[in-house]
Amino acid sequence: MGLHNIFIKRHMMNIKPFNKKFVDLVNLLRDGNCHDGNSLGQQLNVTRSAVWKMIKRLEQYGISIHSTRGNGYALTESLILLDPDYIKDAVSYPVELTVLESVDSTNNFLKTQEKKKHMRCCFAEHQTQGRGRLDRRWHSPFGKNIYFSCNYLFQKDVSELAGLSSTISLAILETLRQLNVADEAMVKWPNDVLYKHKKISGVLIDVQAESHGITSAIIGIGLNVNMTNKDIEKSNAVLTQAWTSLQSETNISYDRNLVAVLLIQNLLHYVDRFEHKGFHDFMDEWKACDALANKTIAIEHHGVIIHGEALGINAQGHLLLRKSDGSVHGFSSGDTSMLKK
Repeated sequence: MGLHNIFIKRHMMNIKPFNKKFVDLVNLLRDGNCHDGNSLGQQLNVTRSAVWKMIKRLEQYGISIHSTRGNGYALTESLILLDPDYIKDAVSYPVELTVLESVDSTNNFLKTQEKKKHMRCCFAEHQTQGRGRLDRRWHSPFGKNIYFSCNYLFQKDVSELAGLSSTISLAILETLRQLNVADEAMVKWPNDVLYKHKKISGVLIDVQAESHGITSAIIGIGLNVNMTNKDIEKSNAVLTQAWTSLQSETNISYDRNLVAVLLIQNLLHYVDRFEHKGFHDFMDEWKACDALANKTIAIEHHGVIIHGEALGINAQGHLLLRKSDGSVHGFSSGDTSMLKK
């Protein structure tokens, strides 16, 4: 058995597709009213015991449910699951779409799938091993945020994809604008999206060269939508950097289906521009929202920390840094942080 097949076999054990009865149960509970186990079982054509098991599954995911003898079960918070049919119908591009209940990571899932000319997308309600750049963990509570990956085949060599991750961050920023949550949003090189200097979204891209000058890119996006401090406390998660979400900033609970549609539309539009015009076409857009421009920063590059003044980025998406001796250096990768003067 080849290494790729071994990876697929091991990974498939971490995939949990949605069960229709489970989805139907959540949709019945969405009204926030109490529903007794017997009536839920009758509507779903399952036993009361099966209803109880699905309720327990929701609770294991961290969803708060009020349960009382005689009255039944009620959701204590808004929960609208992602609907693949709604998303596909609303997106104007042809995409193949999968929505999973749980998976280790959406990027890993797409690595197991056959590559096709049209875009293949995967959303998950929950990730057990969500990850960001530099193998940092991406906290992924059930039903709260967007955990999304797509597989795109570029008619380009790997060397021509410099600036792609920064392009994706601009597509996310455009999505925030369309949601009227971009007045204080910025991008931090190479691809972090910040709101009021707190991280709201991140990008992870896995690239693989194919034959005949084609490159496969799995583009992973995490966007904090309805996650709150309460969700972090319930999960006992330890987050090492300042974060925020759409709901934390607006006090609005968002239907993530609408967010997902906007995200796919903007992603495909920006990726198409990038494929035909390169990152040079986004330079002015980047300059208008560059969180690091003219700031004193530190960049960790191959284990070495370098200080200097950020001068923006070039047409290849490389960060330009002026060191204390006046010399200017370009960096194609690295981890950046702003310093107090």
